Order: sequence, then C-alpha cells, then structure tokens
Amino acid sequence: MAASGSTIGYGDKLEWSTDTGTTWTAVAELKTADVPTHTVEKIDRTHMASPNRTKEYTTGLRDTNDVSFSFNFNSADYGALFALETAGTIANWRHTLAPGDGETTGAIYEYDGFVEIGGAPREVEGVTEVTATIKRTGVATFTAAV
Repeated sequence: MAASGSTIGYGDKLEWSTDTGTTWTAVAELKTADVPTHTVEKIDRTHMASPNRTKEYTTGLRDTNDVSFSFNFNSADYGALFALETAGTIANWRHTLAPGDGETTGAIYEYDGFVEIGGAPREVEGVTEVTATIKRTGVATFTAAV
C-alpha cells in the first residue's frame, strides 16, 4: 500500500494584500481556513426530441463559494480586518498549505474577495476566537506543491 501524501493544517498560512500582491499581511494565530471551492450550475437543455425521454444538461457558470476562517483574537489583525470590512475593500487572498512529506513548498490558492467578520464570543476562561468569511469574487488559482 502506498504511503499517504496528505498533510495536516498545522503550518498553513492565510494572507491578504491590498496592493495587488506587492506586500502581504498574514493572519496571526490562524486556527482554521477553508480551501476555496466552486459550485457549477446545471443548465437544463431538454427538448421535445431528447433521446430516450431523458433530460439533457450542460454545464453553466461556476459560482464562487465563500471561504471561512478563524483566528485567536488579537487587536492588530482584528483592527485591520475590521477596516477592510468597513471600507468594503476587495483584497487579494493567498492560502499557502503546509508542505507534505518530501515537498519543499505547500500548495497555494489565490483569489480575490471582501471580508465579513463574524462572531467572537468572550468567555471567563478561554481564548477569544474570531470567525470571518471571505466573500469571493472571480476565479481562484491553484499552484500545486513541489
């Protein structure tokens, strides 16, 4: 049986840029981060002579799904993300996955989107974890690990 080439999330990095990728700001103490996904529309193109009385479909447009992430609260990141959300800034986002065994670099997803800050419940004991969602726009690119 072949050894697994999978990786765990430890070592992943999520960053954003507001200057088209010249400088990047990493989300400190990142806890979770989705990889970008798409849904594809299913367009019905059935007609009166469709073969075998069976519906026919074609692919439609791809729709960008949101990307959720969470991090341990810190004022610097929260403040920067709050400013992005308040201004409605569409930022460049880069999610670099941790390298797997035998890899020198991790896989990289890049995409554009605006951020929405979610909950950050405070407890008597425990670390405040902020949730946020990147509302994606446009296509994501994927660079495989090497």
